[in-house]
Amino acid sequence: MSCSARLFINRKAFSGVGMIVLKDAAPAASETIGEVCAIYDLKHEIIGYNLISPYFENLNDGYQPWNDETLAFVNEKLIKAGFAAIEIDPTPRLVVGYVKTCETHPDSDHLHVCQVDVGQECVQIVCGAANIAANQKVVAALPGAVLPDGRLIEASALRGVDSAGMLCSEWELRLIDEPKRGILILDDQAEIGSPFFGR
Repeated sequence: MSCSARLFINRKAFSGVGMIVLKDAAPAASETIGEVCAIYDLKHEIIGYNLISPYFENLNDGYQPWNDETLAFVNEKLIKAGFAAIEIDPTPRLVVGYVKTCETHPDSDHLHVCQVDVGQECVQIVCGAANIAANQKVVAALPGAVLPDGRLIEASALRGVDSAGMLCSEWELRLIDEPKRGILILDDQAEIGSPFFGR
């Protein structure tokens, strides 16, 4: 099963539990087999798992980017309980983009419709930052990207205009401790399409 699975830890509330989110949906039922609790939605599709193990007590609270060791551990537990292994697509989703064009949104006075070169293709991204302009290098979060706070980025439409992701601020990338208006503008040396960090 290839997906944008996200792993979270909350030791204060659930000590020794790894919470895996496969899909953002309301839980409707659960099933526990051994150390694995599968969580289902109303269609009885699995939307996540809770794994119980001392392994998770050594991880920091919050969103946990996947590494080979943690993924192997989780999949061992899932397979042992009879569930499908998780496959993580290693394709970078947080990449350096180049804003080729930036036009005013037809139905908004503060949104802009940007054509962004992300290396292999040019995508359309709607952005509300006041400092966005053409001929800038920026950080593009493409569909499937997971931000450092664990938020999954998906394709969407803003006021009727399709947006294949978002352009990121320093705060959203957790490069600064306090919120700051505007997207992060990169220097000219940044390579278009290269990973910004992680995925």
